[in-house]
Order: sequence, then structure tokens, then C-alpha cells
Amino acid sequence: MRKYLVFLGVSIFCLATLATYNAVAAKAPEYVGVEGCNCHKTEYEEWSKSSHANAFNILLAAGRSRGDNKAMKDAGLDYKKDYDKDPKCLPCHTIGYGKPGGYKDEKSPEHLRGVGCEMCHGAGSEYRVLHKEKDETFTKAEAAAMGEVYPPTKEMCLECHDHPDSPFNSKVDEKYKFDFEEMVKLNKAWHKKYELMFKH
Repeated sequence: MRKYLVFLGVSIFCLATLATYNAVAAKAPEYVGVEGCNCHKTEYEEWSKSSHANAFNILLAAGRSRGDNKAMKDAGLDYKKDYDKDPKCLPCHTIGYGKPGGYKDEKSPEHLRGVGCEMCHGAGSEYRVLHKEKDETFTKAEAAAMGEVYPPTKEMCLECHDHPDSPFNSKVDEKYKFDFEEMVKLNKAWHKKYELMFKH
């Protein structure tokens, strides 16, 4: 009888652990796109005029400038071609390409195009709810536990800016070497860094 009770206890513990694991796995953050990020109005406005916001457009021949065309020619790319369906380009020109909630193909919502907030701050389905529910009272630790990244890191930037699939990486030409510290100072690719208004 005692062995049976021990076996039963261990079985219940294992089932409870599995159920907890499945619940956590089911709540993994998903990408939701830039719609809804405009609570940070100043940051959103600055970002919307940035090169990151327009990153998807340069995959389209009609969305490129003459300068882009020259760079593409120099890299051996056809500047008259659209690259908006190229799986080598999409991970760095869309939000969460191929990941839960992220950009999949041309039928995906427009708010998943470009390099949006989540490319630097992590998939937002969970922490966005926290922001709305707790407003200025949430803590950074709570948001980080839900997948938010503070602040974006050099490694995150290099995932695209020095990706081996890119014809514009430092191994192709030293002029494409990504200087994180300098790029952060420029603020033209995203938004300025603002001090938090509330204690998080």
C-alpha cells in the first residue's frame, strides 16, 4: 500500500509539473507588430520616420532610392528586382519573421513590416498587456519576465547588421562594419532614448 501511495504521489507531481510546463509554453510571448505601441507617442513618431520603419520598402524596387540601387549593384544584386518574398531578406526587414505571431508572407498584416519595436524590445504579446494593465506601476523585472528587453543590445543589432546572409556585412566589405556605439548616438534609425517618466 505504501509503495502504491508513493507511486501515486510521484505520478501526481509529474503530471502537475507537465501541466505547469505546458501552461508556460502556451503563454510564450508572440509578436504583435507596431500597432498599439503608440502609447509611447514621441518614440513611435520618431521611429515611423526612421530607416528601420521603412526597412521593408527597400526590398521593393519602387521603394528604393538611387543610393540604394548603387549599393545593390556593388553587391551584385539586381536593383530592378523585388526582394519582398526572399526568405534571406525577410528576417531582417520584417517583425518576427516565421515566429509565433510574426510576419509570414505577403498576406501578413502591414504592421508586421519593417523593423518595429519588438525587433529591439522582444515579442510583445505579454508585456504589452502588462503595460496597459499596470500603466506606470509595472516594474522592469515584471516586464522582463514577460519577454521585454531593456535596452536593446549590440548582439541584437548584429543579428541583422552583420548577418552572414546579408550582402552588406563586414565580411563582404569593411565599410559595412556595424559600430554599435556610434549608431546608438545617431538616433536616426530608431528613436531617441528618453528617461522613464515613472519608476519602473
